[in-house]
Amino acid sequence: MKKYLVLMLSLVFFSSCKKTDKEILNETILKMTSLNNIEYDVISEYVNKSYNQNRKDSATCYFDFSSKDTLIGTKYHFTSNHGEQVFNGQQEFSSQNKDKLVLYNEKPLKRQVVSSIFMQNSFFVLRNLLPKIVKDSTISISHSQDTILLGKDCYKFDISMKGKFIGLGGELTTIQEKVTTSINYVLFISKENHLPVRFGNIQQKNQGYNYSTFSNYTVSNTKNDSIWNYSRFPKGYLRSTYNDYFEGLKKKNKNWIGTMAPDWELSDLGGKTVKLSNIDKSLILLEFWFPYCGGCVQATPILNEIQKKYKNKGLSIYGIEFTNTPSNALIEYSEKQKVEISTLYNGKNVSKDYGVYAAPTFFLIDKKGEIIYTSVGLNKDKLIEQIENNI
Repeated sequence: MKKYLVLMLSLVFFSSCKKTDKEILNETILKMTSLNNIEYDVISEYVNKSYNQNRKDSATCYFDFSSKDTLIGTKYHFTSNHGEQVFNGQQEFSSQNKDKLVLYNEKPLKRQVVSSIFMQNSFFVLRNLLPKIVKDSTISISHSQDTILLGKDCYKFDISMKGKFIGLGGELTTIQEKVTTSINYVLFISKENHLPVRFGNIQQKNQGYNYSTFSNYTVSNTKNDSIWNYSRFPKGYLRSTYNDYFEGLKKKNKNWIGTMAPDWELSDLGGKTVKLSNIDKSLILLEFWFPYCGGCVQATPILNEIQKKYKNKGLSIYGIEFTNTPSNALIEYSEKQKVEISTLYNGKNVSKDYGVYAAPTFFLIDKKGEIIYTSVGLNKDKLIEQIENNI
């Protein structure tokens, strides 16, 4: 009888000590928001089975939350194999080791400051969003079976947002509405230090995921002030504003005008082979694009409109997808986006021949095969003017 009472008291004691889900999450929120700075290693993984995409990037990320800036409320310094990305509270700059290049922006916009892949699903994003998620009664949070991740004993939470999603672009730290499906996220929290070990979203029907996995957390106040200044890079590095650099690339692109367009042979989504030199049209418009490129999505209805107006007058339009997305995924995407122009795939090598560095990029080619107009981004009025003058 005595042993039985001891056992019962022990069970009551341990059950009373067990933390509730809300206590676990609030402890993580308190820990994250109490830190003035944090440094960690991250692996960012993006898998999309529908589009045969699989990307993995890694970096060391440092956030200083004592920043007084009014743009995002933190300074950051990211270091990867490719270079650095920095926001010092006023300026944003990045370095490219391979090209020995430093690009800077003296007055960046919020969407530019948070555009790095290492900001997506980051400690910064979770630090801002987790309190909002916990307080939102319409968001479902369930505690799954605890698990081991990176050798750490972790709590695992599944987060389901019906009709909502974590914002994109400049809205990374907001919860957006007006979607018809449920967006599912997963959060792993270390039982040892109460900090996140993994955070990200899972695509519907197990078609992929977008995770950030965190390790090697350190809290440090010893960062050298020089990391916030782009003048520290070697003298051999070219320094340029983003605007000047990309304007230079556009001017370089204009050198195509008057030259013969490189020939190519690609397949359309119906299996038909298309060869540039065999197209018998007065004008040929090429659009280099890829799925979900913002400018490409905006250009779609305009190109559909232009094609309807000029196809019987001698204009032919081809969209060349240049990330080598599989044709079956492009068929599905084109149907969803109501793409009416002919789509050609496996255009990565063609894009290199044309010096394409951004999307959408346009080339207008006359009957002789000469490039008579080119632009990065769609200028509808200018494009239609060129078509009207040359058709």
